[in-house]
Amino acid sequence: MNVLVTIAGAALLVYAAVTVPRNIKKARALKAQAKADVPLRIDPAAYGLVPAAQVDITRPGPDPEVDAALAAARAGDWQYAAGYLAAAGTDWDVRGYRASQLAEVAVEDDTWLTVWRGRLPGDPGAALVHAMALVKLAGDVRGSQQAKNTTAEQFDGFRRLLAGALPACQEAARLAPYDPNPWVPQISIAKGLGWSHDDFRQLWAQITARDPHHFIAHHAALQYWCEKWRGSRELMFAFAEQAAASAPRGSLLAYMPLLAIYEQALNDPDYSIYDQPFVTAAADAMLDAIDEAHPGYFRIPLVRHLLANTLFRLHRYAEAAEQFRAIGGYAGAIPWTYADEPLKRFVHVRTNTFTEWERAGRPAAPARRGAPAGY
Repeated sequence: MNVLVTIAGAALLVYAAVTVPRNIKKARALKAQAKADVPLRIDPAAYGLVPAAQVDITRPGPDPEVDAALAAARAGDWQYAAGYLAAAGTDWDVRGYRASQLAEVAVEDDTWLTVWRGRLPGDPGAALVHAMALVKLAGDVRGSQQAKNTTAEQFDGFRRLLAGALPACQEAARLAPYDPNPWVPQISIAKGLGWSHDDFRQLWAQITARDPHHFIAHHAALQYWCEKWRGSRELMFAFAEQAAASAPRGSLLAYMPLLAIYEQALNDPDYSIYDQPFVTAAADAMLDAIDEAHPGYFRIPLVRHLLANTLFRLHRYAEAAEQFRAIGGYAGAIPWTYADEPLKRFVHVRTNTFTEWERAGRPAAPARRGAPAGY
């Protein structure tokens, strides 16, 4: 009996040695999160910020050209929309962005697109917008909820629409053999229909043969490789790191590691991933990439949102404040769009950023190598 008692006592000591520190860490993390979630209020005007009521949650930043094109499409002016898309030329990233925006309108009402396709049969732009719209419609049918909160009917409709969208993508690719964009919506098809890794790599080869650094293609492919879809943590991070490492100067593919980090953070309720040294390196790389990109590059507003959130999680409040000022009155980007209430999440992080910056005495952001004068 004494031997059993001794063994049991030793086992309890070992269990306590492992479990107690873990529980303490978890309790501290939960306490810190509870503190962070306490609603705070600031006067946005005092910091040069847009009031919450005026924040646009539909897009990452201003784009008057796309506003005009979408308004024209909604009014039935397919010729304006066609010209807007054609003006992108062979800037494949811009062309993909414009087609994607037009596809959003086509999902609402495709009358103008039907006229466009009828008047100009075989037009590659119309075919591209049509293919993208079908994939977007499939996503709308599925909804944005987790799988456990999605009905069997939603999944069935989602898969049927994706399968029907594939021929449309293939037609668009045939009409524009040098354009990577008809291949990009096939990433969503591969993700939704469960294409094998080998099949996906063949698809990816078609895209990168046409544009090896296509931003939105990388953005979509990272979703395929993440654990919640068809990959794993290891595959997701390997893809993100390769994308960033191979990117040319001026590219914003430094965003991919930040996106992978955020995807992983969604699985870490204590946000422990932000304690890893590589997160700091990824944020610094993103800051440098913005400095090196062309000042008018239309993707810059998009990447600032996730960068601001990352800097906030790293307690780099002065730098996060700079990003929020640059973001202005827009919240239509990850991470806010992942939240059930995007505006609430955006305002929460922005408010806490400036509150902590104020408590620290309003320090200036540290100078960085390569930052432009006066940054």
